[in-house]
Amino acid sequence: MFLDDTLYQHTIERQINDPSDLKDLINELFRICEANFKPLLTPDMTYREGSVILDRVFLSWDLFVKRLKKEKWFLADMIEKYSYKSNYLGNEKLNEIYLKGK
Repeated sequence: MFLDDTLYQHTIERQINDPSDLKDLINELFRICEANFKPLLTPDMTYREGSVILDRVFLSWDLFVKRLKKEKWFLADMIEKYSYKSNYLGNEKLNEIYLKGK
């Protein structure tokens, strides 16, 4: 299964009853993204190769959000607001490493 499909399935199967459930869901989605790309990173790879892997994760997140919005999932706008890319690149050191590969 592709990452965007995994994120989608996890989201629609998750029960959301209050704001803490949404927070937990977003954290779970971030962990799914990390579990997807971290095993692909190796010490001997170039910054460029690492950035390509991350770009695929960011694209998968965007596809996942687009699908939620298309199906009018009730919290799609909140998930879009807390995107994996903005969260990941919000870390100064991770952003610096990512940009070295660009």
